[in-house]
Amino acid sequence: MPRAKARSLFSSQMVIVERNFLFVVLATVFITALTGWIAYRTMMERQQIRETFRRLNAVVLNHSLVFEFINTMKSYSYDTKKLESSLQVGDSEGIAQELRNFADFMRSYEENLLRRRYGYVMTSLTAIICLLLFQGIYFHNLRVSLSSLSKKVFEAAQRTIDSLYIDKIEKIQPAEFAEELVLNNLIEEINLRHDLINSFGTLSKASSIEDFINIVGPRICDFFKSGRFSLALVSEDEVIAEVAFFTVPGHKVLLDKGFKQKLHETSLGKMLADRTKYRIINDLRTVNTKSSQLIVEEGFLSNLTVPAIVSGEIIGFFFLSSEEVNHYTDRDGKLFYIVSTILSEKLYEVLTLQRVIANFGFALVDLAEYRDEETGNHIKRVALYSKILAEALNLEPRLAREIYQFAPLHDIGKIAVPDAILSKPGRLDDKEWEVMKKHVPVGVRVLENFLENSRGVLDRKALQTAINIVADHHERWDGTGYPAGKKGESISIEGRIVAVADVFDALTTKRPYKNPYPFEESVRIIEENSNKHFDPQVVKAFKDNIDKIYAVYQEFRDIEPGEIKILSEEAKGQ
Repeated sequence: MPRAKARSLFSSQMVIVERNFLFVVLATVFITALTGWIAYRTMMERQQIRETFRRLNAVVLNHSLVFEFINTMKSYSYDTKKLESSLQVGDSEGIAQELRNFADFMRSYEENLLRRRYGYVMTSLTAIICLLLFQGIYFHNLRVSLSSLSKKVFEAAQRTIDSLYIDKIEKIQPAEFAEELVLNNLIEEINLRHDLINSFGTLSKASSIEDFINIVGPRICDFFKSGRFSLALVSEDEVIAEVAFFTVPGHKVLLDKGFKQKLHETSLGKMLADRTKYRIINDLRTVNTKSSQLIVEEGFLSNLTVPAIVSGEIIGFFFLSSEEVNHYTDRDGKLFYIVSTILSEKLYEVLTLQRVIANFGFALVDLAEYRDEETGNHIKRVALYSKILAEALNLEPRLAREIYQFAPLHDIGKIAVPDAILSKPGRLDDKEWEVMKKHVPVGVRVLENFLENSRGVLDRKALQTAINIVADHHERWDGTGYPAGKKGESISIEGRIVAVADVFDALTTKRPYKNPYPFEESVRIIEENSNKHFDPQVVKAFKDNIDKIYAVYQEFRDIEPGEIKILSEEAKGQ
């Protein structure tokens, strides 16, 4: 059957269906309204009958009320001549008899009324049933008349249901009609989406954003014929670039990891606000933003962007870039969006993995800190000090992020240190000090055991930064630290950073064995121990960012009873 003819047949049948449906609806509404009106009238009349019986009872007890009641009796077409005659001669017995006769009359009247109204209702219901039956017969005939047209559609749909997300869908063979060709085109598109979902759904696990980019990049660039794949994460009102994958090894990188822009300074802010599914920039040279200029300088002229959405929240964006203008189409945008629904979950797994590990550490830290009579603010301060130093040293975003996340774990080994030592109000003796120093290997062992028990879920890279922090934060630049006596750059950068953050916080806060040093004196002690206890480069970063350090110190400072906390201007702005 030609497509035009099939469409005409379907349209004419739909017109009939619409007319019949409208007729049935209107008829049903009319009959229902009529039935409702009958029911209402019946209810009102029954109330009137009940009132008549009540007045009749009063008249039976007091015949003087008969004169007023006669009009009520006449309203029911009752013959009152005998009653009136009895009234004229004062025949009480005759009056009583007539009242009993009227009572019998009213019972019969009520019974007939209900019988008639019941008949009306049943007639209405029968009419509705007949209408519905008529409509059912018509739809049955319609189904039969269209069965030949719908058979192949149903078979194709059944194959889709049976194979969707499992295998490719078999096309209609042979495709003789226009409708079948349209169905085959749809099947091809479904098969393409199946290939996409299957391809990206089987990606191997990643333990970091760098791993994620390098796993996804080759596959997605090949599919969309792109030269660059990257992502950026949303952090409050900023969008922060992460590493990028290039199909050409050694390609120059200008828009590098760590590049930040305010959302409102880019069109990404509008994407986030409007919940746009994809954005195509056909020629990046026409876009006046710093990020677009850097990508153009890298050699890419067009761009396709989709949001990374998890549980309805945009956590970042995925980008594809091509050396050609007008490279991407709306179809590419839709397909990339489909891929992003898978990639977003996998990206979230990577980010969540780090957060879960950090939160696991927070639980251990809380236990250790409470026993050591330190506060939750100690955790925040050490983490924030470490973050400031890591960013000042221009560490790669992944490492800076992990240092911030894992810095609070530095003293988790104190769980194994007795309370008497942790809370001792004076200095520790040699024996106690040896016990205290064991918190470092204990902390490392806790993380190592956690890794061992999480084998298959975590690899060592996921916790390497945390292990380095726990193992090295008591090492000294001059080699006099513990537990391994590491020296200089043999100490991990994570350990060197947290060493400064932890010691500075210890100096500026009250401990069982000492009162806090003033901020300025604590800074002086850190500077004096440069190239001795601390890495000179870390101390320099500390001094260069002393305003940020002070803002954290003020905002999260432990307040003694009766003390008023005054925030610095920088802390107020945070």
